[in-house]
Amino acid sequence: MRSLLSTTLPLVLGLLAASAPTVPAPAQSPRPAPARSTTSAPVSARVFAGVMEHGGALLGTAHGYRATFGERGLEYLPALGRHAPRAEPWQLQLGSIARGTDLLLDPATAAPVRHHDRRSVTYDWPGVAERYETRPEGLEQTFTFPRPLRGTGDLVVRCRVTTDLLPTRDGPAWRNARGGGVTLGGVTGIDALGRRCAGDVRLVDGGYELRLPGAFVDTAAWPLVLDPLIGTATEALAGADCDFPDCAYDAYSNTYCVVWTQYFANGVTGAVGSVFLADDLTFGYAFAVNQPGDEDSVRVTNIAGTGLFVMVWVNYTSGGSSISGLAFEPTQAQASTVWTVYGPAIVSMPVLSGEATVFDDDCLLAWIDDTYGLIGCTIAVDLQFQVSATPLVQLAGGHPTEPAFSKQGGAPGLHLLTWVDRPPGLPGRVRAQVVDHDLNRIGAGVWIQNTPQDAGWPAVDGDGFRFLVAWEEQETANPSATDVRGRLVTVGPNGITSQGGVLDLVRYPNDLDYAVDVAMLGDRFGIAYMGQAPNAAYWDDVYFRALGPSGAPIGGELRLDLTPGTNYRYEHAPRLISRRDGDPATVSTEGLCVFADQSATTGDSNVGLQLVAGMGPGGAVVDLGGGCGPGGLAVGTGPFALGNQTFRCELFGAQSLSIPFLLFGFAGAHQTCGYCTLLQPVACLFVANTAGYASYPFAVPGDPAFVGLSIEFQFATFQVNYVGCLQAPGLAASNIVRATVDY
Repeated sequence: MRSLLSTTLPLVLGLLAASAPTVPAPAQSPRPAPARSTTSAPVSARVFAGVMEHGGALLGTAHGYRATFGERGLEYLPALGRHAPRAEPWQLQLGSIARGTDLLLDPATAAPVRHHDRRSVTYDWPGVAERYETRPEGLEQTFTFPRPLRGTGDLVVRCRVTTDLLPTRDGPAWRNARGGGVTLGGVTGIDALGRRCAGDVRLVDGGYELRLPGAFVDTAAWPLVLDPLIGTATEALAGADCDFPDCAYDAYSNTYCVVWTQYFANGVTGAVGSVFLADDLTFGYAFAVNQPGDEDSVRVTNIAGTGLFVMVWVNYTSGGSSISGLAFEPTQAQASTVWTVYGPAIVSMPVLSGEATVFDDDCLLAWIDDTYGLIGCTIAVDLQFQVSATPLVQLAGGHPTEPAFSKQGGAPGLHLLTWVDRPPGLPGRVRAQVVDHDLNRIGAGVWIQNTPQDAGWPAVDGDGFRFLVAWEEQETANPSATDVRGRLVTVGPNGITSQGGVLDLVRYPNDLDYAVDVAMLGDRFGIAYMGQAPNAAYWDDVYFRALGPSGAPIGGELRLDLTPGTNYRYEHAPRLISRRDGDPATVSTEGLCVFADQSATTGDSNVGLQLVAGMGPGGAVVDLGGGCGPGGLAVGTGPFALGNQTFRCELFGAQSLSIPFLLFGFAGAHQTCGYCTLLQPVACLFVANTAGYASYPFAVPGDPAFVGLSIEFQFATFQVNYVGCLQAPGLAASNIVRATVDY
């Protein structure tokens, strides 16, 4: 049966369009100004710092460093960035504690008890607690003395340092030839009454001394604390480099996991995992990975059945590269040991697909092997963090590259794997294969894009039945430019079925639009991508856009900028996740976009987090009154938001045999007979009455040109008993409702 929308929308929305301002069509260039957004501002992952024990090691990590805590001391590795010529470890141990001629502690004759929480590590020595708190700006080193100390004179804590960095007196610090390294902050003594006294830091052979004046020690209220800060010295070409993030969502803990690569020096990298609360992106904790070698290409997913996040990455050693990973629990910060699935070999581009339902305990993993093509396995993790992998299977031969997995398989447990087939010297073409939750292939693989235009870096997400595949594709008129294109498909027992033709998702001629990612937001989709005008190096921007179930745009582009107005203007490598990817039963359209924000002058990157939604809260829906009792109550159900296909005009409490008509109009003057008030209608539709209830769907358009415009609706009901209206006997009117279009 033909929907009433097909007759109403040309009447109502046609009039809206006639009075609305125009916006550039997606194919026009230059790109229009980004649309405003009602979402919160991006959050920088620079705020992270934390401690975690796994794989037999205790690690502290933050934006500018990684610390490895041994039984008696630590190694501090400053993150000097990918441009530093080599990594510069700085090792620290307690040397002695003395006051005057009295030796209060000789660590060689004692053994500390080490313990930790998510933020700090403490060594309990006889008579003193040596504590290191991980902070975003560095390690805060404190020595706490619980009771008065014997002896006279200054209190002196000596620490031994082992490093190839050269000591300098500006800080004091230990630096390389480029100025990067480790620096110490000032020393302060604080007693139990909060009284403070400035101390002194002195470089000595083999380390440094912390001194506190004897006069303050003599009068202090105990316990007494010393607290210098160990930090990373910035290089002439700044470091502290975090890049190429990924994200996942866990519904049980309502948390996002964000992972990324941390650069300590040229070729020396590490993987970082962090947890943020989903509602406001409050930082939870973070940790580094304990593994010999250099970690990169890190990816993360969620296994809802066990409530675990799973990270995988490529680990590089002198013997080759391997696919490695670990699993961890979101709230307790407990993790498995690091495991290796495959290698050493020549491997790259790992991709993951998680389990959104609670009925399974594994995830899917695939990667590119230089010899065997696209291969993969499933990874199962039980509640005791025991990890097992299934035998490897070859998923695609030939020349596969640039794989992408749907974030999860939805309630049906069907996942979509895509990749680019790129024979040497020929353009890339996008191919896809359905697999079940055990990585068994369903049906045959198909071409998603098979044209002469070069395509690359696909992305995909869906609900186990309906998927959106997106990719970047070379423009026909200008082969140096790229557009983002897509295709909706459904999957079933026989494989993949296309739902319509290719979609132009982002098309600005002569621009570079690329690096797309996809997430399913409720019943619709979101895409994040990079856009760059031609001949504008390091002026890339990351954009987000919501799409309706059919792939039609909802609203305008949202530009994501972590640090507006600075040299950090090269936003890149976006990744999307949605709450639906962790819970297939949710109706939430919310998600998270993570991206990197690189400085055009120093080359170092930060990681940004931006909350996004497939549909916003919409504009105001206001009851203007004006009806009479027998006419019933009119209400608007659902947000009057761009792209909302389910907004309804509803009537409650009408007489069961009355005949309702729905009136549409614009905000303006009303007519009144002295009792009822009627709007000035531009459209009038019959709506069926079922036991005094009537309902009519109004699909709000996704065009941002309609933002700010208002419509009014009202039900006029005929054949109503007990209405003696002189103007229209038997007619009763409901109240008037005004709805304003917004994001």
